[in-house]
Amino acid sequence: MIVREQPEGFVLIRQHDHAKLSGQIAEHLLPEWMPTGSDREAAVLAITQHDRGWRYLDENPLWDSASSSPFSFINYPLKPKLSSYRAGLDEAEEMDPYAGLLCSKHYASFQQIRYAEEPEAARFYKEELLRQERIQSQLSGLDASRVERHFNLLKLCDSLSLYVCLNEPGVSEDEEHPWYREGIETEIAGLKHLQARWVDEGCVAVSLPLFRSEFTGSITLKRVSRQAIEEKGLGAAYDMAPEITQDVIFRNK
Repeated sequence: MIVREQPEGFVLIRQHDHAKLSGQIAEHLLPEWMPTGSDREAAVLAITQHDRGWRYLDENPLWDSASSSPFSFINYPLKPKLSSYRAGLDEAEEMDPYAGLLCSKHYASFQQIRYAEEPEAARFYKEELLRQERIQSQLSGLDASRVERHFNLLKLCDSLSLYVCLNEPGVSEDEEHPWYREGIETEIAGLKHLQARWVDEGCVAVSLPLFRSEFTGSITLKRVSRQAIEEKGLGAAYDMAPEITQDVIFRNK
């Protein structure tokens, strides 16, 4: 779950819904950034499905009494998180092995997993390296640079979608989420640094020419009040909260 705290409560965004926005972003990238043919289909599938394992956890959000807020994807308990990661990666691989490879590389790149001291995380990391070796041995014609390009596309689209999810619409630069104050690092086509900024409450502009044209993406969220959580508990309050569709215009600066 992506959690954005507000004075009266919380904005909650399911991880899989965030990933769907990532996929919308991928569909509108300039042709020079995107692969073609079956590679394009697999890359867009991976970008859209990379957080599908979170569907199981986000059905029942958990309350973190230490922070007096719902657990988010950042601080969610490790063991159930890793279990859901595995399930989602298994499903992605079943849908398309190359998409599964890209998703596996994404999770294995997380600092808290790659350099983890916890045995469970270290075991997960080793398992994913083995998954990647197995898939690459089964697929012909793969080369490291090709896989890396498509993996970097996933990371870019993930970061742009998270920018929308973690920041209030129209937020000023000095009030942005800390992850984005220095911009977005990207390796696609040699680009190293990208700035995304809210132009107003309905539009995000990027500093480099990424998109074919201006387009509107959408994401589903819920607003859950503190009062409802106190009265009913987080699970019931979340279930009762209506789904809201947030539309966002994306454009080049």
